[in-house]
Amino acid sequence: MSLGRFVKGLILGATVGGSIGLLFAPRSGNATRQKLARNLDDATQTTKDLDASLKNFQESLVHLKQTSQELLPTFKEETNKSLADFQFQATPRIKAIQRQSEKIKQDLTIEE
Repeated sequence: MSLGRFVKGLILGATVGGSIGLLFAPRSGNATRQKLARNLDDATQTTKDLDASLKNFQESLVHLKQTSQELLPTFKEETNKSLADFQFQATPRIKAIQRQSEKIKQDLTIEE
């Protein structure tokens, strides 16, 4: 739902609610108008707060996107380097383990 549709709905709802409230209000006209004015001010302030929060969220989202675009290439490069280094260090160890495993298998086969 877009912000424009939300604001229109909020204003329409406040208007309809206020009108119904005026028709069925147990208070005097002056007290009802004052209460309606306070409620309208509250609704207006809530709408402004929501709009400010939405703008702040959108700015944060843009900042997050920019930051991730800046950091992602470095992260990928460092990850690839670490993986290559791990593979370089692990390959001789894996081969040594395989040789030892074969030797153990041969020793077990000879003893049987």
